[in-house]
Amino acid sequence: MIPVTTTQDVPDHLRPGLKLVIVGINPGLRSGATGHHYAYAGNHFWPLLYASGLIPEPLTFAEDARILEYGIGLTNLCDRTSREANELSRDEMAAGAASLRAKLEQYQPRVVCFNGMGIYDAFVPQLRPADAPRRTRITPGLQPETLGDTLMYVVPSSSGRTAAYPRQAKLAYYEKLRDLLESLPTAVPA
Repeated sequence: MIPVTTTQDVPDHLRPGLKLVIVGINPGLRSGATGHHYAYAGNHFWPLLYASGLIPEPLTFAEDARILEYGIGLTNLCDRTSREANELSRDEMAAGAASLRAKLEQYQPRVVCFNGMGIYDAFVPQLRPADAPRRTRITPGLQPETLGDTLMYVVPSSSGRTAAYPRQAKLAYYEKLRDLLESLPTAVPA
């Protein structure tokens, strides 16, 4: 089991056998203060999960641990709380990507969903040879890279400040994620 450091203000909600793990960049101030994922009122995350059918009932940030009941886990690329994600250094992002890879290899979810293209852009070097050219553009949807049998999927950031993708456009990607999960064969018990 990967140890949780004392700097992790918002705990991971992970366990083996998950169909989906959703990865955020790092806790914002409200999430860090409450100890819960996606706690800022203007974030569309929790309403999008419900509206898309990924979860059968509306949940709030205060109930984030319940997400495991639906086979979904939550984690972040970086554990450190900050006002803005751009406060994270390249070194922090690279270390976070390596740590995230270890978590994903340990828990082996069916699909990993990155909540924002920038998060995946920071993580994707973990999936490619060191000498591979950098991808020039990350777009939402299913990605060509995998981690073993785990599929990679990207949605636009659920932040209400992401002006390039209005809420309805974000919802369409969450619905496609739901469809992807429903299309996967049922896992055979080992």
